[in-house]
Amino acid sequence: MKANKIIILVFALFTYLSACTDYLDVSDELADGLQDLDQVFDNVDYTRRYYANVFTGIPDYSGIVSAGGFSNPWAGICDEVHPGYGDARNYVIADKNESTVKFHRWGHAYKLIRQANIFLSRVKPIEPDGPHAADLTEEEVAEMKANVRFMRAYYHYLLFEQYGSILLVKDHIFDANENLDIPRAPLDEVINYIDSELLAVAEELEQEPIEDQQYLALPTKGVALAVRAKLWMYAASPLFNGGYSEALRVMTPYGESGQDVRMYPDYDAEKWVKAKNALKDFIDYADAGRYALYDTDNPMEDVYELFQTYNEEIIWATANNNWGGMNGDAFDRRCTPRSEPNGISNIGIYQELVDDFYMADGLPIKDEDFLPGSPLYSEEGFSTVDGDEIFNMWVNREPRFYNTVFFQGRRWHISDNVIEFHFGSGNDRTGQHTETGYLLYKRFNRTVHKRHPGVAAQFRPSIIFRLADFYLLYAEALNEVNPADPNVLDYLNRVRERAGLPAIETLNASIAGDKELQRLAIMRERRVELATEGQRYFDIRRWMIADQLLGQQNRDMHGMNMAGDKSNFFKRTKMQRNIFKRKMYLQPIPFHEMQKSDGALVQNPGWR
Repeated sequence: MKANKIIILVFALFTYLSACTDYLDVSDELADGLQDLDQVFDNVDYTRRYYANVFTGIPDYSGIVSAGGFSNPWAGICDEVHPGYGDARNYVIADKNESTVKFHRWGHAYKLIRQANIFLSRVKPIEPDGPHAADLTEEEVAEMKANVRFMRAYYHYLLFEQYGSILLVKDHIFDANENLDIPRAPLDEVINYIDSELLAVAEELEQEPIEDQQYLALPTKGVALAVRAKLWMYAASPLFNGGYSEALRVMTPYGESGQDVRMYPDYDAEKWVKAKNALKDFIDYADAGRYALYDTDNPMEDVYELFQTYNEEIIWATANNNWGGMNGDAFDRRCTPRSEPNGISNIGIYQELVDDFYMADGLPIKDEDFLPGSPLYSEEGFSTVDGDEIFNMWVNREPRFYNTVFFQGRRWHISDNVIEFHFGSGNDRTGQHTETGYLLYKRFNRTVHKRHPGVAAQFRPSIIFRLADFYLLYAEALNEVNPADPNVLDYLNRVRERAGLPAIETLNASIAGDKELQRLAIMRERRVELATEGQRYFDIRRWMIADQLLGQQNRDMHGMNMAGDKSNFFKRTKMQRNIFKRKMYLQPIPFHEMQKSDGALVQNPGWR
């Protein structure tokens, strides 16, 4: 690997920079008494510190309870988890306007893009000034520039993912306090710009996956190809490909003439071909020994362990995370029952997600268009497992269910205590509690606890991209282009079989080659395989099913009966009504940005 000394310094500074976000901020890059940018880029240490700050927008998908757009509020603002309290909970139960929507990426992403552009325009080799002085070689500068150019394209991608059409900054450097009152670019121009940047920089990045765990947050060719594949999947999907009728009427002043042009395009079937080809570029790279599904032939262990350490399935991850440990107020404590030492017990799983996991035989609990209901499932009565009462709904489910959902009657892995949530139990609604009667279990580390002597915290990476996601995206793109392609079911089944489920066509032979049935199967597989990882929110929007029965978000959400005692706890109970309106298919441009605009900045449809 080139330029290790740069990388070591960069990632040693990540913690420092995240704790001191004003240092060398794009609006105040002349910190520490520096008089001009020349003083930054004539100094090796300042140059490297400036470089490091460009990476501080890499998302942390462990941050389910966080409010920021660079964490994972997405699991709490769709139909996956009830986060207990805070902005994510309020988002789904109260109608929002432009001034009350949170989780924005807009402002911070554009600051980081500006800083990237300053770096790319200023960085240069620096020869040592004295026998012990540091230097910055041409090779190191080339590597740094490639990484920063990738991050600039990636920040544009993150903005596109959330808002659709965006401001294309490219290599322009705005003044630190300049009002970005410029027109948003037509969506196709945004997509083509990001695509061209990713293609160009992919060959300049590290060409093989990085194996040293200290450096895995650095972009590689595989990461660039993965972002490009996702870009085109969004571009081809209904939300951005003619399916959002309200967006098709939005005009934006653009170009030298300033004439109004369409912001969002009509449907183009060729975009599915481009998406398939972009996915194939990545899959060919991945399947050539670069990445592999984490699979030791023990599905129950595999679906747990793949989140605990760096492994061959991870394409990109960050060491910066918000697991929190048992002394914090984040993921780990909130996923721990209150009856266990220091537990908070308030990240609940919705019943709707519980229902969508398969049974152990690979069939859904009830008849679906693409598969029959499982004979293993029964809503009635209880089953006895290891001497504890367990609702029959939770017996004989697939391994991913047991890795994701913690339910009443299950034993806690540290204490071996039977955990109960009903009224009168140690985790009931009289204190901090799960409002659904379930706890999130996925990505929790089962050594973390506060029993003496305890393991207060345990590192695991926060995964941004992993291979199973892209296998399912590839199956989806292939199905939209040619549903008869046998690779549709091949890549779908790779994910199912790792999870211990049979190939889907063995359960329903008529699914093979049927575009609609295969599409439904892929959608369900993404729902359960990627549950709570920050993808569902964006999937149901790009598919435009958030206001349809298939993925409806504007509906009653359920859990168990938290008001009931042990005899009547096991009852599907409405806990809240979630709100979804068509305008929510795209995030609004932040209210304060619209307030500063003199008309060049056009809002997304439905928002004012």
